[in-house]
Amino acid sequence: MSPRPLAGGWLWRPLIGAALSQIVLGMARPTASYAALVMGADAAVIGVVTAAFAILPMIGALPIGALAGRVRRIGAVPAWGAAVSVAGCLLAAVAESVGILLAGCALIGLGNLAVLLGAQAWITRSAPPARYNDGFGWMTAAMALGQALGPLLAGVLIGADAPTLGATSASFLGACGAALLMVVAFLSMATRAAPAGGRSQARAAAVLRTPGVLRYVVISAAVLTSVDIVTAYLPLMAADAGISPIAVGAMLATRGAASMSSRLLLGPLGRLFGQPALLIASCIGTAGCLAVMVLVPEQPVLFAGLALAGFFLGMGQPLTMTAVALALPEAARSSGLAVRLLGNRVAQTATPLIAGALAGVFGPASALAVQVVGLALSGLWEAAVRRRKPGGGEIRWGAPPGG
Repeated sequence: MSPRPLAGGWLWRPLIGAALSQIVLGMARPTASYAALVMGADAAVIGVVTAAFAILPMIGALPIGALAGRVRRIGAVPAWGAAVSVAGCLLAAVAESVGILLAGCALIGLGNLAVLLGAQAWITRSAPPARYNDGFGWMTAAMALGQALGPLLAGVLIGADAPTLGATSASFLGACGAALLMVVAFLSMATRAAPAGGRSQARAAAVLRTPGVLRYVVISAAVLTSVDIVTAYLPLMAADAGISPIAVGAMLATRGAASMSSRLLLGPLGRLFGQPALLIASCIGTAGCLAVMVLVPEQPVLFAGLALAGFFLGMGQPLTMTAVALALPEAARSSGLAVRLLGNRVAQTATPLIAGALAGVFGPASALAVQVVGLALSGLWEAAVRRRKPGGGEIRWGAPPGG
């Protein structure tokens, strides 16, 4: 049975909270890279700092996802996550060593995971399945808005001059203010009984055995790590090319705005081209854009490449959210989305380390080359499955499942 909508609506809190979560993360990620550079870190250490955002989420994804599917007060998990983000931002703001900075980044990452799992569970537990595309599309569009505003705000707070610890501290404190607003957004008395069978939610192996889920987890990870790598290594590429932090913030904001536009248009685009085709385009199109940026790292090319790549990137996350949710029964959806986020965090831990090792030898642009390969392989996998078995044999896209 489809859940009854919550009194007071089912979308506005996840939408606002998700936007604020990405403002926090969008400010924290480039700020952490600049802070690490001021502390004397090289490209390899930047990879470790980037991975720190995913370490605690990798451990906590499954239990937090199960909790988000069981608690009656569905604002509890995202509100708690927002409070953890506040603590992480404060710790990073006062950091004077890479070790303390890593701890702050890890807390910010854990809080962000709890917010996103709580927001996704809010939608799956209070909206009918036929509205999942609407809910996830609009929620991720709000996230893209946050991704556009976060780096821009960080660039303004850090300034056009060479970054200092004082400037990066100001940026982290700005992110802390956004995290406090996020706490307020999720303070709610709304309740929703857990679906029958909810106590079996944490069985990740069963989730991954569901046809198609593993593929969508891999595609989601490839798309998301591309955003992370671009955010982390664009400042280094730009520094080599003599491009200022404000220009970098504008570039990343352009990427976020382009992602937001594709998510707002996801419904019409899906009806026009078919959602599986959009997923393939998300991977292959982004890979092509990043390849051009690696080969021609000039400011106009970077702006144009990020605008187009942002449009393609924007479609991947909501499509994989809907695919995973519709592939699973109601009681397992929160855990399925947690497994998807766990896959994201595993990739967000491993990929920056690989990229950092390569960047330390071959330069920052090689980090983007890693993503080109991962995205291309993911897109080809989806295309091969669709060609062999049209429709994939798993999910009737655009139609709610029977149970």
